[in-house]
This record gives sequence, structure tokens and C-alpha cells, in this order.
Amino acid sequence: MQDPEIENLLRRYRPLPPGEHLSGAIANSPGHQIAKSRKTWPWAIAAAALLTITLGLHGAVVPAPDASLAAETRRVAAIVEELGGAPGSDVMAEWIAQRERRAEQDARAERWTAVEMVHQ
Repeated sequence: MQDPEIENLLRRYRPLPPGEHLSGAIANSPGHQIAKSRKTWPWAIAAAALLTITLGLHGAVVPAPDASLAAETRRVAAIVEELGGAPGSDVMAEWIAQRERRAEQDARAERWTAVEMVHQ
């Protein structure tokens, strides 16, 4: 294929330019008039406030993700080192790390329960 042939093929699939009446149709559409309504703004502000409050509460209530896998691996390695590196100490270290993680989660839950009790 030559360049002119390609251009002719592409010309067949180019979109048409917008019509003259399009600008007037957009300006007179019902949605355009609704956007100007003063009754819309209180609802939009209320929705934005509700979204902000919801996101704020979600961030405060949902606990941060637990330690990453790398941090957990370092924690287990440190416990293995403290246990002396004896055979089977890696299993015991993983069990200890799980117990510590569970204790941290329980403490976090107790703190939130105490905060809820104060606000009631």
C-alpha cells in the first residue's frame, strides 16, 4: 500500500465534525438548567459532608494493616536468635510471633471499646 491509499482508507473512518445545532442543544438541555438550580447546592454540600465524615470515620475505625511480611520475618528471626537457634526454635518463634500479634490486636480492640464507652 502507498501513503495515499492509506490516507483514503483512514478518511473513510474519521468522525464527522459536530453539527451547528449541537452548541444550542447543549445550552438548552434540561441538565444545564438543573445545574443552575439553587435547590441542588444544599444536597450537594450534604452529600460531600457525609462522604467526608464516612471516610474520616473509616480511617479512624479500621485498623492499620498488620506488619508487612518482611517485618514479620524479621520478628521471627529475632525470636529464633533469642531462643539460641536450636533445632525446632523456628516453629516456636513463629508461634510466639503469632501470640504477640494476637495480643496486639486484642489490645487495640480493648482501646477502641474503651473509647466507645467514654463516648456513650
